[in-house]
Amino acid sequence: MKGFLLLSLLALCSVLAAASHSTEWLLDQAKNHQAKGEYLLALKNYDAAIDQDPNNYLAYARRAATYLALGRNNQALADFTTILDLKPDFYQALLQRGKLYALSGQFERATKDLKRYLRKHKNDDSALEVKTLLSNIQSASGALKPAVRAMAKGQPDECIKLLDRAILTAPLHVPFRLQRAECHLRKGNMEQAVHDLSSMLANADTDPKLLLRLSTMTYYSLYQPEQALAQVKRCIRFDPENKQCKALFKKLKKTEKDVNKLDSDLEKKRWAGVINKAVGGGDASLVRTIELETASMEQENLAVGNMPKRLLLKLYSAVCKAYTETKDKNSSLKWCTKTLSVDESNLDGLIGRGTAHLLSESYEEAIRDLTKAQEVAGGQDRRIRELLAKAQRLLTQSQQKDHYKTLGVPRTASEQEIKKAFRIEARKWHPDTYRGDLPQEQVEKKMAAVNEAYEVLSDPELKARYDNGEDPNSPQGQQAPFTQGSNGQPFFFQQGGAPFGQAGGGSGAYSFKFNF
Repeated sequence: MKGFLLLSLLALCSVLAAASHSTEWLLDQAKNHQAKGEYLLALKNYDAAIDQDPNNYLAYARRAATYLALGRNNQALADFTTILDLKPDFYQALLQRGKLYALSGQFERATKDLKRYLRKHKNDDSALEVKTLLSNIQSASGALKPAVRAMAKGQPDECIKLLDRAILTAPLHVPFRLQRAECHLRKGNMEQAVHDLSSMLANADTDPKLLLRLSTMTYYSLYQPEQALAQVKRCIRFDPENKQCKALFKKLKKTEKDVNKLDSDLEKKRWAGVINKAVGGGDASLVRTIELETASMEQENLAVGNMPKRLLLKLYSAVCKAYTETKDKNSSLKWCTKTLSVDESNLDGLIGRGTAHLLSESYEEAIRDLTKAQEVAGGQDRRIRELLAKAQRLLTQSQQKDHYKTLGVPRTASEQEIKKAFRIEARKWHPDTYRGDLPQEQVEKKMAAVNEAYEVLSDPELKARYDNGEDPNSPQGQQAPFTQGSNGQPFFFQQGGAPFGQAGGGSGAYSFKFNF
């Protein structure tokens, strides 16, 4: 109770103190604050002065100037109207009110005020400015219908061009901003569309539908979560019982929480966690949810395929990277391709898909993606340079000799699978056992290729070099001729016991024997 009485006394003292000052003193104080840029303090003194002398038109004029400095155009407009009621021949107030009407698209009122001003000041220096403004108002007032027609004809560029000129005259006119936002959306100019819609909110009564639309686009398309949540909060403040605003706020908060958890896994290189959080759960997964929300947003804005999808791109890219790091070539190819469908220059997408092509032995495709990745990275990424060089070596290698193909095994074959395949091929092509129609010389070449393939793929060091695109048997890659197998022992083939190269009148160029 004592606290309440104290506050009441303080408030009363404040009122009495203000009342004890003359109007002139209050105006002087306001003018000093205004000169220092202390506009809120200036307003406080102007308000007090006007309360003491409500017919002082100069106090209204100065307060209107302060409102303009704060961007409070509607309050300034009200003060200029009051001034003209008090003093109809205050033509500077008339000129300023006409300009404010023009800014907000109240073209008839603006024209009326400016023509009235011009009749009294047709020979003044300001006359040319006013005549120009009147001409611009006439052009702007007829811009909306042609812009709408241009959109109906599928000409968003013409629509934007018409409204760009009109908005220079009336930047606060809501219909201009709304229509230009629609034109920008049709072209996929999301940032410009959001800018126009945000300008509408700044200069018009709060519209829950517009706030819902704006926050949805800001989140799912531009992925600016803080701004999107602030927009939907504004909707709730305006109408605390609005169910749509409350539901959207709850949904965006939950989604952003899930995205933050995924970001944490991505930062800590917990690839299984990234994959599980993004695509685990099938139709209920985070990615699928965002895909549906993004599609719905595009349909509502009549801009299917034209809006940026930055949140979806973020998630696709994370999944692409995770599958690339786990060397899951099929999943990597799928998700990195999805990433590149949203942004064809996405670096993670290019590296991931290039790596997937490399693992799938699609070397030309790998080179294409990795070359573009190198361009996007400006040639500064060592990993990309190494992957590209490897892809180029493997392409050359595949065009000359393919040891895996010779043995009929994939590059992912295990040591046991390689050994088994070698035995099959050796039985098939050994000159002593061959039963086909090929000449002896061709059979020996086939057997030599099988020998060479096994020599390389059965030796871990040589296999690693070969898998990296090197040819261990080339003059550059071979430090010593191959005379031994991977275990340092010669191979023997127990069918006749004759060393290959001596049987059947062979050339004797190979000293390998085979023992099964």
